Amino acid sequence: MELYQLRTFVVVAEEGHLTRAAERLFASQPTVSSHIKALEKELGVPLFLRTPRGMRLTETGRRLRDKAEDILNGAEEMLREAQMLSKQLVGDVRLGLNTDAEFLRVVPLIASLSDIHPGLNLQFIQSSSGAIQEELKAGTLDGGFIFGNPRSRDIVGVPLAETEFYAAYPASWEKKVGKASLEKLAEMPWIHTAKDCPCQSLLDQLFGAHGLKISKTTEVDGDEVTKVLVASGKGMALLREDEIAAASRSGHGVYYRELDGLTLNLNFAHLRRRESDPVVQAVVRVLLRVWSQGAV
Repeated sequence: MELYQLRTFVVVAEEGHLTRAAERLFASQPTVSSHIKALEKELGVPLFLRTPRGMRLTETGRRLRDKAEDILNGAEEMLREAQMLSKQLVGDVRLGLNTDAEFLRVVPLIASLSDIHPGLNLQFIQSSSGAIQEELKAGTLDGGFIFGNPRSRDIVGVPLAETEFYAAYPASWEKKVGKASLEKLAEMPWIHTAKDCPCQSLLDQLFGAHGLKISKTTEVDGDEVTKVLVASGKGMALLREDEIAAASRSGHGVYYRELDGLTLNLNFAHLRRRESDPVVQAVVRVLLRVWSQGAV
């Protein structure tokens, strides 16, 4: 049997559904199904009951899932031990970025890690805070930046900075937005971000605490698009101060208002079981050094 088959088995058991498992594993549904069938054939026992609602573990499957998890954890521990015994860390490190690279200080991170561990090859994947946490659990990322605290006990968040957000709006809206009440602000068109975005949750909580629900004109998945839409007069949005400055440089002008409670921690997230992983430890050490040096 192969480790990838065991990983597929565990993920299908967690999701109870082939399609959702395939999404987590970044694989096709037929591929996931073939992994399960091949594993069942090799073991000589049925692992799942196929039902109209999805995949349900058999009693044998429940007992073997624990064994599969032990094997996967043991393989990770073996890899970590081998890396510790090696004088030099070598390999690919996949990190998720939840916003722009400049804000996340990616360049100094690369420079510092290259000096200390030249054998590490950093790969960056643009994503969102919610998606990064799912990809960590799926094993497709080694670490990533997220706004807000981790949503799962399986994930550790290493605090890097406190990030303040502002209600940004086109400069041409100053008369109707500048001193408007929360009730009036709720009636303005807002650019929404993905539902799993902590910034969107922060905004919804702020207005929800006053019994208000903000209007939605557009939903986007990306900081760059949000900045462009605000600058071009399509709506209001939550932006950081550096994003507001960048949007203003586009030539349209963006103003902003401070609203209470629009603050989130920026964390570097990784799986709890990888806290002793030399690669993860190396990245965390460098990140803490980079962020302790102030603005770069």
